[in-house]
Amino acid sequence: MGLKRSISSKEGFKEIFDSPDQKHSTPNILILSKNNCLGYARVGVAIRKKDTRLAVDRNNIKRKIKGSFRSKVLELPDRDFVVYVKRNLKGKERELKEDLEKIWKKFYK
Repeated sequence: MGLKRSISSKEGFKEIFDSPDQKHSTPNILILSKNNCLGYARVGVAIRKKDTRLAVDRNNIKRKIKGSFRSKVLELPDRDFVVYVKRNLKGKERELKEDLEKIWKKFYK
């Protein structure tokens, strides 16, 4: 059984949004991070309905972000990361992948 690597509670998101330790952004996404004392990295994804109307599209974007996180998790420090999607990325998978690759490198141990 693996570790739970997602931030699920509203309070967890609020704490990171209110006082992040680091911020990195691209035109499409913003990643906020805050140190945690759990010994492993966690991720949360925030997408507004206003930006991406269909739940299917929002879930697809979340799945891609979490997959990218899982592929880099061993290289990332023990932090909580919140990925905030700034605009509709439906059909822009290549842009999203490039943005995530670029930003994860800024957080490597």
